[in-house]
Amino acid sequence: MRLLVSELRKVIYVRANWGILIAAVFVSALSTAVTVPILQVDTAGAFGVSLETTMGADAVYANAVSGYIFAIILGVIMMASEYRHGTAVATFLTSPKRSRVVLAKLAVGAVASSVLMLVSALAGFIAGWIALSTVENAGTPSENLFLNLMLASVLAGVVLGIIGLAIGTLIKNQLLAIVATLIYLFVIDPLLLTLAPDAGKYLPTGLITAMLSLDIQAPEFGIDTSQYLPPLTAAGLLVVIGFVFAGVAMLTSLRRDVD
Repeated sequence: MRLLVSELRKVIYVRANWGILIAAVFVSALSTAVTVPILQVDTAGAFGVSLETTMGADAVYANAVSGYIFAIILGVIMMASEYRHGTAVATFLTSPKRSRVVLAKLAVGAVASSVLMLVSALAGFIAGWIALSTVENAGTPSENLFLNLMLASVLAGVVLGIIGLAIGTLIKNQLLAIVATLIYLFVIDPLLLTLAPDAGKYLPTGLITAMLSLDIQAPEFGIDTSQYLPPLTAAGLLVVIGFVFAGVAMLTSLRRDVD
């Protein structure tokens, strides 16, 4: 319990973490809000989505999970910052068993990232609802979308936080770890989802989208949610990924010399 409280205090009292939360809320809200005018000016039908349909409403609310980027970064910083500031030795000496420290970090990181995802997704949903309220005859979203969004956000936050911690364990240099994470999120992941959707649907972002149970078909951009995994299957696979990365974080921390 002492270790959990110690890690929780680090998360709460580090100002940068609050900045990450604010950034996640801003990005999620902005992403859903700007989707509405973008689809409104799409008179040529390039996106193949109308705001007067369920597909259009789903396309707007799907962006409410855009804060996932910051959920991973939060996890990265929680671990990598220990090496950056030279506090790793003191942190691991707080317990005779290093595994307990890692478990405490994983638990707190999972909770912190899930809270970040939940808050940012809620902000995104509200922003999307406000933006859609300005559209005449706007379509209604898929059934249970709000519930699916909240549940997916919590589970995604838990897993993404753990993935971030694992990355921060593997790459001790905080800046390098963040850059590597951003390259994957903004370059590799989108390319796989677009160019190889059959493989992309098994990636964390594809699994998160699948859990939302949305109805979006935009072949022009390689997006067809009907081809994604069933929500429960996606959730189960995401949990498995979380356990794998938790194992990576644990094994790396136990075998690596702390300096």
